[in-house]
Amino acid sequence: MEEKWFNTDSNFDQVILAGDIGGTNTTLALVGRKNDTFTIMAKFPYKSSEVTSLTPPLQEVIAAGKSKKSSLKIDLCCIGAAGPVENNFCKPTNCSWAIDGKEIGKATGVETLVINDFAAISYGIPTLDVEDKRQITRLPCTDGTFPKQTGKGDIKITVGAGTGLGVGYLIARDGKYRAYSSEGGHSGFADFDGETRELKQYVISKKNLSGTSVGTEPFVSGMGIYNTFNFLKDTKKIKIEGVLREIDATRDEDKPALISQHAATNGVCRKIMRTFVGMYGRFAGNVSLIFLPTGGVYLAGGIASKNEEFFLEDNLFMKNFEANYNPNIRPLLKKIPVYIIKDYSISLYGAANAAVTLL
Repeated sequence: MEEKWFNTDSNFDQVILAGDIGGTNTTLALVGRKNDTFTIMAKFPYKSSEVTSLTPPLQEVIAAGKSKKSSLKIDLCCIGAAGPVENNFCKPTNCSWAIDGKEIGKATGVETLVINDFAAISYGIPTLDVEDKRQITRLPCTDGTFPKQTGKGDIKITVGAGTGLGVGYLIARDGKYRAYSSEGGHSGFADFDGETRELKQYVISKKNLSGTSVGTEPFVSGMGIYNTFNFLKDTKKIKIEGVLREIDATRDEDKPALISQHAATNGVCRKIMRTFVGMYGRFAGNVSLIFLPTGGVYLAGGIASKNEEFFLEDNLFMKNFEANYNPNIRPLLKKIPVYIIKDYSISLYGAANAAVTLL
């Protein structure tokens, strides 16, 4: 366990043990709350493949915290996990082990809540300051303006393209936000031009989905990046040379990082990233019309935060976000603020906020 300590001196109202569980990485943290402000005291990273049960790592974190500060009292625990949650139990989609909140509570003596990882991200949104450029990048509308949160700002949505595609939303009640998860990433993909129509048909054929619709996730996620690469290779017959040969030789799951890395210097990689951003913008705009999020759209996931230049360049994301067949709807989309979440600790802040809100 390679622990990293940041803050042990402050006197907090509560200390929450928070977890972010994914197929590759498991991150645990001690998070302090003072009024409505959350501060990460320490982080404890693990490889998910090396974990067989979450209870021992949690006990390690508790012991490490008490060794650092003997008076430390952990009040609550919340674990955000990538998978469906029912009755405070989750079997993460890409892990061989399960998370049982009741068992963890008995073993640690700390009341424990298990939530979906995207619900954790959503609960993290109210902890962010949209004016803080370290946490947030604001995307300007195509006319250069930055819309403000309008009305009560009582609905916010989060759209996160990473390994997969997630959609969540928050509704304000009694001065606090309540987060809800969804399966919006699996809603049908809406192609919008010749290229995306061809790409859609390619994915349907490649995945043997003839006769059925295909969801948005294979296009707006890491899968979308490598599917577009394979589409250009198989259908457009691009020359596989130089860095493209290196990319082609890797597993599909490893292609997105390489494509992003070489997008500044390779035309094909650049085209793939721009195609991805365009599809992302269209999807986010469509979701926004369902929720009308007066509090804003928050783009989560590493792809957006690591590739901001493609979202900002030529207003590519917002051009697609604002696009709609109905000219009366376009001004409505221009009133919705859009933000890229830059703070990688959003899931941990969200888990802590969820613990305080729900427990």
